[in-house]
Amino acid sequence: MKKNTVIEILLSIVSGIAAGGIFLFLFFGRHWNILFSAALSVGSFAGINFVLQPERRIGRIRIDSMPNGAELQRRLEEAEEDFRKIEKNVQKIHDMNVRNLAQELQQTASSILSYLETHPDKITMARQFIDYYQETTASLLLRYVELQDSSLDTAEVRRLKTDTAHALTVLKTAFEQQFQKLMRNEMLDMDAEIRLLEKTVEMERGGR
Repeated sequence: MKKNTVIEILLSIVSGIAAGGIFLFLFFGRHWNILFSAALSVGSFAGINFVLQPERRIGRIRIDSMPNGAELQRRLEEAEEDFRKIEKNVQKIHDMNVRNLAQELQQTASSILSYLETHPDKITMARQFIDYYQETTASLLLRYVELQDSSLDTAEVRRLKTDTAHALTVLKTAFEQQFQKLMRNEMLDMDAEIRLLEKTVEMERGGR
């Protein structure tokens, strides 16, 4: 269960307890009409729950301030779920070469997800990474661990393990290209700043 979902459930329970307390106070303590007491407690539940619910954010940006904010959050949560699957299975891999490749993918994926939390406007641009590359990695690692734990040692199994290592190498390049694509604007801005700095220094030298 996602952390946000757990928090929402706990806050709803707190709101329900508070609303129940209000009903008991009004009906038994003040002897108000049962329907009126129930109506007030229901309204109190809605109000308290609304006040207690935390603002939904991606990073520091409020979801309701972004176009399609809820959809962007859903996509990011899907990506985070696949990342957790990768993280879980990396620890189970015995072959050090395959594990090292998987850990490199995990580190790049972690950097990409951190970047997307800071720049949620890029989540749509990361569609290929979220829907294909990372999801494929999570699936491959799960199947690899299942194959590894089966203890089979046939030629076909050995071939599949070798092919998995090669696939992870291909995915490593794909992850890095996806990250570079997401950061293209920042890289262009940085390059422009460096060129401007170099020209400024040259102009100062020429003016002496």
